[in-house]
Amino acid sequence: MKKHLTIIAILGTMAISPTYAEESKGVNNVNPWGVSCDIYNRYVWRGTDFGNSPSIQPGITYSLGVLTVGAWGAWQFNGQANENDLFVSAQAGPLSLILTDYYFPTNSGANDNFLDFNPGSGAHFIEAGASGEYKGVGIYGGYFFHEPGADNASIYLNLSYGPFSLGLGNGMYTAIDNDDGTDKFDVVEFGITANNGAYSCSWILNPNQETTFLTVSKSF
Repeated sequence: MKKHLTIIAILGTMAISPTYAEESKGVNNVNPWGVSCDIYNRYVWRGTDFGNSPSIQPGITYSLGVLTVGAWGAWQFNGQANENDLFVSAQAGPLSLILTDYYFPTNSGANDNFLDFNPGSGAHFIEAGASGEYKGVGIYGGYFFHEPGADNASIYLNLSYGPFSLGLGNGMYTAIDNDDGTDKFDVVEFGITANNGAYSCSWILNPNQETTFLTVSKSF
């Protein structure tokens, strides 16, 4: 789920997320295809560890004007919590709009059929999101309008400035800890990221889960 610090992150941090644009090599010779590959010691997306294992994360995109379509995946070395997403994004003035289908193929044969979009079962989670920037502050908001097994749609907000990132969410992102059995909108991610060109390293705190992570990644 990269994504755009992984799709933010994959637009921004998946999670904390990868970027997919390939630079033009000539005004009249622009390659519309983009390819990426990243390796992480842990796949932490929006404050949650997926798979508790090293992860290889490939991506492919095709761009046409303001539109980009692509696929991105996270394949854990232990085979747990694998992810294979499809997305389409569009540039609308200062905003980037993105629609992402997060798909989790568990290879279990149960509730992971790619063609099953039943809101009560299946392995597809669909999110509409938008990102932009204001005075150096990156802003992302995402809304899961298709979330199997959930009573309420989950919302995620992320603010980033320089090496710092702050994520807030409810629903799937937070523990159900209120007396009435409902969850609350809470801080689920505070991160600091450093990059030396060869590697990227992030320290991440999830106050809601009362835990921290230290991740390192290498891009190819």
